[in-house]
Amino acid sequence: MTRLAPEEPFDLVHVGKCGGSSVVEELRGRGFQFEHFHMRRPLPAAGHRYVVLVRDPVARFVSAFNWRRHLLENDLLPAARKEDPIARLRHRCEAEFLRLFADADDFATRLVRGGRFDVSAMGTMMTLIGHVPQGFVWYLGGLLDQLEPGQLAGVIATERLGDDFERLFGFRPTAERNRLQASRGTGLSAAGRANLAREFAEEYCILERLAELAERAGVMMSVRYDPAAGAVPHPA
Repeated sequence: MTRLAPEEPFDLVHVGKCGGSSVVEELRGRGFQFEHFHMRRPLPAAGHRYVVLVRDPVARFVSAFNWRRHLLENDLLPAARKEDPIARLRHRCEAEFLRLFADADDFATRLVRGGRFDVSAMGTMMTLIGHVPQGFVWYLGGLLDQLEPGQLAGVIATERLGDDFERLFGFRPTAERNRLQASRGTGLSAAGRANLAREFAEEYCILERLAELAERAGVMMSVRYDPAAGAVPHPA
């Protein structure tokens, strides 16, 4: 993988709950030039190079679930959103939905096909919980169809953020997050993880497509993602 210099422009694909806020802060502090795609789809364009942030989809969901509950329960949403009547309604519905469950695993273990709390509730979850609908399919589905291997400049895995960051930019983040986790540290039971992994099957397929593109591009993807095992270190 070739290191990116501050003067080399690139597009940063910041999928929510993948450590992107820390990455953006570090890069801006060092004067790197990049277009930041967050809560908007990246535009495929000839000649553009892309850096993509990734994470195990199940772990990403748990992080989103916990973070959104924290924001809503502690009234920490930005003032502008509180003043918007549509946003207030959406946030009230989201808060009431999250309060139905003791934690993320309570939601996940009840996500059983054919049960009283059926998989149809996934649609509600996807529209209510912030960042969950805007996953890897949303950000990368159209982009991967049009990218040439040479346009992929790098992949940064949340689980190996420190190592990946240094490999790509030449320095380690100040607030380093270098914690390989096999997604067993998310507080999920085996049943909860299996239920969520089943529902995020398309997310895992997109990450596998990204891994294949990275291999063709000669770009290191330090972690591979498996629905059963979660984040798995890529063989050296």
